[in-house]
Amino acid sequence: MGGSPVGPAGKLVALLTAFVTASVVGGVLVAGLFMPAVGATGTVARNSVDFFDSLPEELEPQPLSQQSRILWADGSQMATFYDQNRIVVPLSSVAPVMRQAVIAIEDARFYDHNGVDLRGIARAGVNNVTGGDTQGASTLTQQWIKNVLADAALREGGREAYAAVVGDDYGRKIREIKLAISAEQRLTKDQILENYLNIALFGDGQYGVATAAQHFFGKSPADLTLVEAATLAGMIQRPTFYDPIRHPERAQARRDVVLLRMLEEDLIDRAAYDEAVATPLDAYLNVQETRNGCAGAGSAAFFCEYVIHTVLQDPAFGETAEDRQELLYRGGLTIRTTLDKTKQTLADAAVKNHVAPDDEAGAALVTVQPGTGYIVAMAQNRVFDPREEAGPEGTAYNYAVDSAMGGPPNGFQVGSTYKPFTLATWLKDGRSVYDRVYAPARPTYDVQDFTRTCVDRVVSEEWQPRNSEGQGGFEMSVEEATYRSVNTAYTEMALQLDLCDIQATAQALDVHRTDGGDVGSDPSSVLGAFEIAPLTMASAYAAFANSGTWCKPVAITEVTNSTGEVIGGQEPECRQAIDPGIANTVAHTLTNTLERGTARGNDIDWPAAGKTGTTNNSWETWFVGFTRQLATAVWVGTPDVTPDSLNGLTIGGQTYSRVYGGTIAAPIWQEYMSQAMEGLPEEDFPRPPSRLVRQPAPPPSLQPEPEPQPAPAPAPAPQPAPEPEPEPEPEPQPEPQPEPAPEPDPPVPPGQGGDGPPGLDPPGEDESNG
Repeated sequence: MGGSPVGPAGKLVALLTAFVTASVVGGVLVAGLFMPAVGATGTVARNSVDFFDSLPEELEPQPLSQQSRILWADGSQMATFYDQNRIVVPLSSVAPVMRQAVIAIEDARFYDHNGVDLRGIARAGVNNVTGGDTQGASTLTQQWIKNVLADAALREGGREAYAAVVGDDYGRKIREIKLAISAEQRLTKDQILENYLNIALFGDGQYGVATAAQHFFGKSPADLTLVEAATLAGMIQRPTFYDPIRHPERAQARRDVVLLRMLEEDLIDRAAYDEAVATPLDAYLNVQETRNGCAGAGSAAFFCEYVIHTVLQDPAFGETAEDRQELLYRGGLTIRTTLDKTKQTLADAAVKNHVAPDDEAGAALVTVQPGTGYIVAMAQNRVFDPREEAGPEGTAYNYAVDSAMGGPPNGFQVGSTYKPFTLATWLKDGRSVYDRVYAPARPTYDVQDFTRTCVDRVVSEEWQPRNSEGQGGFEMSVEEATYRSVNTAYTEMALQLDLCDIQATAQALDVHRTDGGDVGSDPSSVLGAFEIAPLTMASAYAAFANSGTWCKPVAITEVTNSTGEVIGGQEPECRQAIDPGIANTVAHTLTNTLERGTARGNDIDWPAAGKTGTTNNSWETWFVGFTRQLATAVWVGTPDVTPDSLNGLTIGGQTYSRVYGGTIAAPIWQEYMSQAMEGLPEEDFPRPPSRLVRQPAPPPSLQPEPEPQPAPAPAPAPQPAPEPEPEPEPEPQPEPQPEPAPEPDPPVPPGQGGDGPPGLDPPGEDESNG
């Protein structure tokens, strides 16, 4: 070693003098060993003893940082989150050969000393002072103490504090000695070894023996073999230098050193040693990546992000968002979710089969379970990519949810999928689905014509909703207006209602804007002018499937901490939001959409109902449909801040001249639901009350009332019956005309709503123009 030996020798003497005091405290009589050195440097010794006495005697380690896990509904792992990738395990879960390998290479006298190894200190001190190879003398107990102090410094003070704790400093070593002696008086050797194996850093950023075993060999620490244990034990001294992934030759050479030490300590015999050193590293290395964050969740990445937002916004997991994030990334949480792995796979495939990840169009699908609110599928065509430079296939936005939960800032107008809320209000007002309404062809309204009791003042403004291709100008039933999705018919219905009642119906089903704001009562709201998340629409329609009982969406069923204690979870929160008879009538009416309406041809083998939606220029298209067991919303549109039309785009390899809710969204729904429903029973919707589906009374006769006749004269005497005259030929009657094909509704402009046709060549649809 360079420099005068006097300086290092003096420091060593001071250290050993301090250790004498520590030895007395620890019940080890060793003072005579170092008396000559103490006599030579009495002042240093006294100062060192004073310094030693001033050091704390006990260490209170904080809980170790552990990875948190998000699970699928079946309990399998979806994603992990961590600051330090660690899983704490008991010593009984670590193979004995692993314990032996670590003790052999790091502290062969571990079970013989009281926390400080006198022989090791003397050997290392003499060797270092006299110019030999630098040697350490830290026991496993001291190394554990050092790791605890370093972990606390990193957590509380960052990198600078960490560097100060792990620096090569005699004062730090003395502090470790005193804390080690104290720890040995309070803990058993096995407890210390367990703590050490859980805190130690192995190669490639793996903390603790459990994650290291899983990462490098794909197995639990209980199943480690001799060569695997020796490889892991060899990394502890210099984790990066001996990383078997980056430096396999160094790692194998270091492994062999560990094996030789185990042989010398009689922990293995010669045959086991020879076999082990002859085994190449690549024969057993089996690296398993543990991705940090939702990117590792595959097709469930966007749902995973929704779960994270749920945790970070829930005060049950900490007073502040910072506290909750600390718990998530360091607390070893296990978060069990509602997501069904099979249905998620089906949803992801259905969406991407129709809208490719790199298409200009975006698509999203979300399924809610009526009666519980469980979210069982959430997929979209894009790949989760939180980077700012994400390519056309990637995005960080979850198209299915509100902005505050990771959704896009602007959201998507829902078009005619909003009409069932008007229908429910119509029925609540004592009307029937067979009541007839007029559908003007090209009406002009003043917004003051509409009743809005919740608004103090309405400014006069012209509004002109439209039906495409001149459709309109005739009467139809409300049922027909629904399955044809006729805008002006629904506008006429709204004229007969209070728009604030329609708003209240939607709000009873927790229908709100993507930005968290309330839906309003403008006339255009009847046609779906609001930006609403697919999850919100699926939850609202689930209430129609469930006789009016609405349930809050649930993503998390249980959260446990690192000790297995349940600390959170979402219980189903359900309430009767709409009269059961009204909800059942809405469901019954919406079955026509699939049978003969704007989504015809997209029915499935189970009783189902739904509604299409299309906005102006086909910016956004929708289908929200349900069975008694599953409610699924599908959105297809252009997700840019300034939307473009889907018309003319190539989507999923096919170019469409015009796109409606029945063009792509409904087929996605059909492909997914026909598979997601497999194994579930056919369950019809409850029959609607007769008062809500009563047939209208026949129109009064247009013939004039007959004139009153005088009293009949007495009957004449009977006469012979005349010959009967031939009856006249009946007048020819017109041929019965077939019912016109249902016409889907059209795109509508901002502030309007509309809907699209089934298939690719509809006969026409409704349109609304500003």
